[in-house]
Amino acid sequence: MGRKLILCVLMFQLVCGQTPPAKYQCLQIVNGYDCSGRNLESVPDIVSNTTQNLDFSFNNLPNLYKSTFGSFSELLSLDLTRCRIDLMFEDAFVAQAKLQTLILTGNPLIFISVEAFSGLKSLAHLIMPQTAIGDLEHLPISKLQLETLDISSSSLHTLEGLAAICMTKMKLLNLARNHIPSISASDLTVFKGAKEDLEVSFRSNDILSMEPGAFRSLRFRSLDFTNCFARVDVSVVLTGLEGVTTETLRLGTFEGERRWDITAVSLRSLCNVTVSHLNLQMQHWAGVSNATFECMGGLKILEMTQLHINNFPDKITTMGKLSELNLDRNALKNVCDISAHSFPSLKSLSMRDMGVYVGKLIFLNSCLQNLSHLEYLDLSCSELKVEGSCCEKHLQGLGHLRLLNLSYNSPMQWDALPFSATPELRHLDCEHVRVNLSTSAPFSNLELLETLNLSMTTISLAHPRLLEGLKSLVRLELSENPVPGGMLSDPNTFKHVPLLESLVLAQCQLTAITGDLFRNLTKLTYADFSANYLTKLGTFFSPAAAINLNFAHNRIELVDIDSIKGLGPNSSVDLSYNPLVCNCSNIEFIDWAKANADKLMHFGDTLCNLTNQRVKPSEVNLVCTNFAGLEAFCIAVLIIVVVAAVVAIVKKAVKKTQRYEQYTQL
Repeated sequence: MGRKLILCVLMFQLVCGQTPPAKYQCLQIVNGYDCSGRNLESVPDIVSNTTQNLDFSFNNLPNLYKSTFGSFSELLSLDLTRCRIDLMFEDAFVAQAKLQTLILTGNPLIFISVEAFSGLKSLAHLIMPQTAIGDLEHLPISKLQLETLDISSSSLHTLEGLAAICMTKMKLLNLARNHIPSISASDLTVFKGAKEDLEVSFRSNDILSMEPGAFRSLRFRSLDFTNCFARVDVSVVLTGLEGVTTETLRLGTFEGERRWDITAVSLRSLCNVTVSHLNLQMQHWAGVSNATFECMGGLKILEMTQLHINNFPDKITTMGKLSELNLDRNALKNVCDISAHSFPSLKSLSMRDMGVYVGKLIFLNSCLQNLSHLEYLDLSCSELKVEGSCCEKHLQGLGHLRLLNLSYNSPMQWDALPFSATPELRHLDCEHVRVNLSTSAPFSNLELLETLNLSMTTISLAHPRLLEGLKSLVRLELSENPVPGGMLSDPNTFKHVPLLESLVLAQCQLTAITGDLFRNLTKLTYADFSANYLTKLGTFFSPAAAINLNFAHNRIELVDIDSIKGLGPNSSVDLSYNPLVCNCSNIEFIDWAKANADKLMHFGDTLCNLTNQRVKPSEVNLVCTNFAGLEAFCIAVLIIVVVAAVVAIVKKAVKKTQRYEQYTQL
């Protein structure tokens, strides 16, 4: 009755154009309230004065006064995203001495009082992108000791006023996507007092000029000039960066943006830049020669994604320190074309998506044997074409390789022991590669392998020795590999992988799982059998185990209650999109579902058939009789009746016999 009355009051207020009571407008969250998107003009009374986190975004606060948040002195974070704030008056946050994070994203901020931020003694993160601020001098934050200042996507046309900002604790300064045309040495003097772990982004500013040596003697963790080359080439920025020290330098661009030809001359100033990680993504190289790499001797990481590179010079003598090389989406036709001997310290090599430009990427025998320190190799999505059987000879010399990604490539014929050259592999991904392999144990030497993805490879669990030797395997994926006959029943299937924690057998055309198949998998925490043809959920796993089971999109009608009733608090089962029945044969599952909705994943999509309707198990009310018990009771009664009748007949016969004997004696 009370609930109906509340609904009536709300309906009346909505019809009459009144605002519903405040307690129906804000949701309680951890240590605070979410009042976002309610078209509020003030903080509702329901919000406690002791709240620490307040999300007040997407409301209507055109003016901020001292009184707006004056009673909320315990705030630690305040989100005012897109509240249409035009004017911010004196002492607007004077009561928020504990506030650490203030978000002002997407507000016009036409006027900010010089004393607007007074009182913010603990503020560390000021997030205010997409505002109308055109000059840092109009941002009164000189007294704040910020760690993060984000004023990206705004209207800045100059760096004047940057010198007034305290950089003592600053870790991230985001000036991306503004309209800053030039940078001078005088603009950057403020960084001399900054910490060496400072990250600064000038991304997507339309740079016209930069004073040569403007960044000289300055130190950063990261400098980002990505997509700043609409009107100048990379040499203009590099000239301004001469003398700088930074761990990461980003000088790339984006798809569809103007690209200037990069030449060895363009990179000449790089000789006077101290940098470990250089990103040049999507620039255009006019030609690659030994001179191209002359000024890259100090690099440890080089990202050259989509630079249209089709060859490397034979003798690069400056790249001895390089440990990571990214060549994704280039035009190399052969893995050998990278001149592996030029990178003796390389630990990571990525050559993904080469097929986009060259059709097929050829991989010849012993092509990378000079990369003896290589630990990570990604050749995925490149229409990789191997010479002969793979991959014993192709991986020669890569004895320390830990991760190998061959996924989404051309069909391969595997050697009997394809990865004999890489015994230290931890992760192997061959997804979407049609593989032909012998009946031998292909992974028997990979005792350290932890993850194996063989999805969409036509390799089935029916292979008699598939998992032999994989004693350290933690994750196994075999999705979309049909199981012959549709049945898993061999109890020895998983005996070689006792440490397995995750098993994915989705879309394998499974019709049944029988026997004690998973008895050795005591550490299993996730099993995915979705999109198969299973018709019944039986007792496959130990009910006491903490496990997440996925049986979605099968043909399951009945659920053996013993298979799920023991699922612990950290366990779950997904039975969504199955044709579950809503009759007394499934009553135990229906009752369990009502009591354990938190253990049913995708609860809203877990439906059963009831009189031609699809309903949630929690909405089903059945009156079921225990016919088995009734039958036993009836049999017992019948036996008693029969015994009683027999006893009565015997007694009657005895009496007749006694009477006959008495009569004959007379």
